[in-house]
Amino acid sequence: MRKYYEIVALQVMNAWVVMSHGGRVVAVWVLFGVSALAMFGWPGLVGAVPQACGGRSALDVGGHWTAADARDLVMSCGADGRAAYVRLELLDLVYPLVCGLALLLLSALLVRRLPGRGWRLLLIPAVAMTVLDYGENVAVWTILSTWPTVGDLPAQLGGAATVAKRVAGLAAYLGVALLLLAVGLNRRRVRPRTRAGGSNSSRWQRVTKFDRAVS
Repeated sequence: MRKYYEIVALQVMNAWVVMSHGGRVVAVWVLFGVSALAMFGWPGLVGAVPQACGGRSALDVGGHWTAADARDLVMSCGADGRAAYVRLELLDLVYPLVCGLALLLLSALLVRRLPGRGWRLLLIPAVAMTVLDYGENVAVWTILSTWPTVGDLPAQLGGAATVAKRVAGLAAYLGVALLLLAVGLNRRRVRPRTRAGGSNSSRWQRVTKFDRAVS
C-alpha cells in the first residue's frame, strides 16, 4: 500500500512539472489516469464496495437507481461496506473534476484548430457531466450521512443525476471523437490549398524574373 501511494505521489509531481512548462493538457490527463487507476484498477475502490456489500455495486457507478435500490444496498452493507463506500466517495471528490478538465482541455485544444465558433458547443457536455457528477455525489453523501436511513428525495435526485451524467459523458467522449475527425479532415483540405498557393507563388516569381531579364 505504501509503495502504491509513493507511485501516485511521483505521478502527481511529474504532472506538476509538466504543467509548469505549459503542458497543462498532458498534466491533467496524467492526473486523470492516476485517479482512474485508483478508482477502477488498483486498489480498485469501485470493486471494493461490492466485495464488502454482498455483491451490491455502488449506486453511482451504474445506471438509474431509486430509493429502493439504496435501501437494498444499505441492508447488504455493514460497517465495512459503508467504510468502503466512503473511501470511494472521497476519491470521487477529485475524480469528476480531473475527468471533466481532461475532456474540456482536450476539446478546447481541438476547437482552436477549427474555423468557426459553432464547434465551441461541443465543450458543453464535459462541463455538464462534471456538474451532474457532483450533484450525484451530494445525493450519495446525504445517504452516507443518514446511514442506515435512506430518504426518498436524495435517492430520486441522485438517480436522475446519474442518468443525466451518463448521457452527458457519452456526448462529451463522442464530441472529442468528432473533433478529432473534423481536425483531420480540415488539415487534409488545407494542405492542397497551401501547396497550390506555393506553386502559384513559385510561378509568379519565375515570371517576374523573366520579365526583369527581358527588360
